Amino acid sequence: MGVIHAGHTTEAMTLLEPYLPPSAPAGDPNAAHPTVSNTGGYAEGGSLYALGLIHGSHAGSSTSKRLEASQFLRNHLRNSHANEVISHGAALGVGLTSFGSGDLNVVNELKELLYTDSAVAGEAASIAMGMVLVGSGAGNAASSANEELGEIVAELRNYSRETHHEKIIRGIAMCLALVNFGQEENADATIDEMRGDRDPVIRYGAMYGLALAYCGTGSNKAIRILLHTAVSDVSDDVRMASVIGLALVLHKTPERVPELVRLLLESFNPHVRYASCMAVGIAMAGTGDAESVALLEPMLTDMADHVRQGALLGTAMIYMQQSDTCNHRKIKTFREKLSSLISDKHQTTLTKMGAIMSMGLIDVGGRNCALSLGSRNGFTKMTSAAGLVLWLQHWHWYPLMHMLSLAVTPTVTIGLNKDFKYPKKFEIQCNSKPSVFAYPKKLEEKKEVEKKRVETIELSATAKNKARLARKKAKEDAESGEGGGDGASMEVDKKEESKDADKKEDKEDKAEGMDVDGDENAKKKEESEEVEDKPKKKKREPEPTSFRITNPARITTAQANVCAFDLDQRYRPIRPEEKPYGVIMLTDSTPGEDEDLGAVKTPAEEDEADPPEAFEWTPPGHPDHPDTTVGKEVTSATDAGTDDKKDESKPEATAE
Repeated sequence: MGVIHAGHTTEAMTLLEPYLPPSAPAGDPNAAHPTVSNTGGYAEGGSLYALGLIHGSHAGSSTSKRLEASQFLRNHLRNSHANEVISHGAALGVGLTSFGSGDLNVVNELKELLYTDSAVAGEAASIAMGMVLVGSGAGNAASSANEELGEIVAELRNYSRETHHEKIIRGIAMCLALVNFGQEENADATIDEMRGDRDPVIRYGAMYGLALAYCGTGSNKAIRILLHTAVSDVSDDVRMASVIGLALVLHKTPERVPELVRLLLESFNPHVRYASCMAVGIAMAGTGDAESVALLEPMLTDMADHVRQGALLGTAMIYMQQSDTCNHRKIKTFREKLSSLISDKHQTTLTKMGAIMSMGLIDVGGRNCALSLGSRNGFTKMTSAAGLVLWLQHWHWYPLMHMLSLAVTPTVTIGLNKDFKYPKKFEIQCNSKPSVFAYPKKLEEKKEVEKKRVETIELSATAKNKARLARKKAKEDAESGEGGGDGASMEVDKKEESKDADKKEDKEDKAEGMDVDGDENAKKKEESEEVEDKPKKKKREPEPTSFRITNPARITTAQANVCAFDLDQRYRPIRPEEKPYGVIMLTDSTPGEDEDLGAVKTPAEEDEADPPEAFEWTPPGHPDHPDTTVGKEVTSATDAGTDDKKDESKPEATAE
């Protein structure tokens, strides 16, 4: 629900109200917070996480609304230490709503949760601290961050050596990686220290830290370290992280990634093969590149199930926002393969999970979003990079799958005037066939056709033969019933008569057979005449080589390269040399004329269905179940089976 309603900040509390944990009355600051049970809490923890996703996944959300949600989540964070599930959801929600804020108070509250030494809640708290401090470089020698934040980061390093929970160690490693986003050389000392650690989980975090520190820079030093680690480290997870890191470092020159990992795709280590598939998919996401798909195609039948999962995810990322004509229509075959894998009962869990996720990835955001780490002006987006790295941690912790909503970007193009309204008559020229960038066809449910029983056709010759045999039998029965002295002579006469009758019938059958052949020839002639009389089908008209796109519209990254502005129309862009992609500010060449304008509605103003009313679920057969007949039928059926010998009328009553 948090991913679906991302950005719908106005209605977030109303939407999640049935699932949120109870809290103190808002009007009374002295009221005590309701006690939290140490068991259950999955719906409550999930709702707090969803609230964070609604506010954190949308960069343009209201600051006041985000702050209000952050205060609400922090209140539950402070009072839910007894339940690690609720604490886990609250911590991730706080990290998302305070993303990149560097708030010291929030960090201290998360640190208190971390020091409870709960594996699940501690991992969430450390990851949330990384989201709050993302890109700050706290703890580095040349960092401009608060000294207290630097001390907290140093405490995290020491705590990672003291705790025995691998989940907490991994959370701290990812926290340090997020803190060093975009730091480049300033992060070298921290990353080198992490690379030399004995614990492979810390080295795992060092690879992601190096990738984030040099994200989009194409640094040869970073690439050299990542490639060396990919073939030399003794830990499979570290090697996997180093290969995936290549896609982050080279996201501005994505065509280099398939060349670098071509040999790694043939590695004997399945973790390296999995990472290579993911790296190619991340780098070439939304391009539909045929060579990249060909690289991943052999991996779809790999012996290791997690390699097949990586190949499915990577191929789905490449095919994002591609039409049915992409790659010689191989995308249609891939979609059919995903559907068959999902319904196949004999597939392993990891492969089926990869197919399910791929089905969502290939159509992410209603086919209106794409996985993109950079803006149209060439800047690396911190939210997208951090969200992608956190999504990749679903390998170890499934709830982090939803972090993908941070990494996807809408591919919308909208022209706005000085009042931030869009002119409906503004159009963009696309110099390509419409089918190249068209939406894929919607899935259609196969309707079950009722099978009708076909009546057997009886030939006239068969009917006459049956009639003849029936007459013979009737004669024989009549003869056997009669008596007399001249019986033998009469039988001879009757036999001769029957032979004459049979000969006549055979002649009639032959004549009818000739008539049937004649009828068939006549029918063929009639059918051929009807075919000649029917009008011939019209030839398929050739597809136009260009078309015009109305405002607003979806224009993908690849489509923007073949689009151009029409400067002869009324509305013209302020910067005509830019690609027609994203938000375009327009000037009106004839301001005195009437305008046909449309206003962009915020998600809160759109017509949405009302949230479901609160209800308590009861199983069938329960006294409080609304459909009490279900329970009665079950009990009556069982009673009928046990008391069958005693009372024979009871099963009849039950059947009624």
